[in-house]
Amino acid sequence: MKIFRILFTGVGRRVELMQAFRQAANHLNIVVSRDKGKVEHRAINPQGQFDLRHYQLDGALIKQTKCCDYLLINDSRRKAYFIELKGGNIDEAIKQLEAGEQRCREELKGYVFFYRIVCTKARTHKVQDPKFRKFKEKCGPRLQMKVNCLEEKLD
Repeated sequence: MKIFRILFTGVGRRVELMQAFRQAANHLNIVVSRDKGKVEHRAINPQGQFDLRHYQLDGALIKQTKCCDYLLINDSRRKAYFIELKGGNIDEAIKQLEAGEQRCREELKGYVFFYRIVCTKARTHKVQDPKFRKFKEKCGPRLQMKVNCLEEKLD
């Protein structure tokens, strides 16, 4: 919980809510990150073996700036998944993922960062855009992008 105590100093109520939510997310078999529409990320936690924390960032915990929608932390494996659910604006998704990483980097030292973009439509020209290709090259296999639903088994 240290990460959110630092991000939200003086906002005790939010920290209390996050502590309660963290306890609820521990050892779940499936953790779903969903937007208002039909776009979602599903993380499968086999037999609930990993200790997970799941946070809604943009518009919930972080209101003053734009950042990615969700952060899923696998404390057992020291992995952090930055998740952005988008309509089709991939350029904006990259900015929001980077903002989420920037915001949490200090408190997640020693964690490996992964990036997930789930969008309703992936326009070919946006996927070929130099900004997206540069981000993809930087991240390599740690970046995954899918249309409508991305489901992955945590390891």
